[in-house]
Amino acid sequence: MPVDDLPRLAASSRRRLVDEVTRSLEEAILAGRMLPGERLVEASIAERLGVSRTTVREAMLMLERQGLIVSTPRRGSFVTRLSREEGLDMGFTRALLEGFAVGAGFERLDGAALGRMEALLGEMAGCQLPGDIPRLMQLDVDFHRPLVEAAGSPRLLELWAGLNGQIRALYLTTLESQHVPIEAIVSLHQLLIDAVRSGDPVEAQRAVFQHYVRLPDGHGPPSAFDQILATMAPVYRTLLREGVLGSQLPPPVD
Repeated sequence: MPVDDLPRLAASSRRRLVDEVTRSLEEAILAGRMLPGERLVEASIAERLGVSRTTVREAMLMLERQGLIVSTPRRGSFVTRLSREEGLDMGFTRALLEGFAVGAGFERLDGAALGRMEALLGEMAGCQLPGDIPRLMQLDVDFHRPLVEAAGSPRLLELWAGLNGQIRALYLTTLESQHVPIEAIVSLHQLLIDAVRSGDPVEAQRAVFQHYVRLPDGHGPPSAFDQILATMAPVYRTLLREGVLGSQLPPPVD
């Protein structure tokens, strides 16, 4: 494992140190400096970064939740990739969250929001793979964020953001297994912008599903997906517009 590539960290609070170690290891994995099958040795990482082994252990637990490493009793921790089943589960989960957000907040996806997304798309086009994979993944998160923010739901945004680490792992698996060129990635994201610009929230929701769950040509999202979002999103949108949300809360419990 190329531990020498990891930059030594400055003194900081414990929580911040764990986050910085996580970010340092994550970037090394995403950039390909740590490859699948490579063993992560706590003592070596702790010495190189100038932190405790406990801090490294906590950071590795976070990376394991993201699907970037796997830990095996008596064998240690290794760089890994999401399985096909894990990737499919993640794709459906993200599609449901983001699809609902797009339908619920469709009226808020105005020219300013689309302009932000188009600017980020331009930055994506300038990425060079594989070296710019970490930057590309951050641009991807920033690109999708306006779609979720449009719903105006802090809890939904929190749930969505909590999946970002696993989405990066899914992104990495897809890039490596399918050798996707940057032009294809840009085109895939352009389809989302085009669907929102169509003015049809249902088309936009279906585009979100297709973005995360790549079905063969001629196959759209399952009817259950359309039915769930067609039932929930318009109601939420109406309540949000009328200012009803939050006004019918029960009294606090003493």
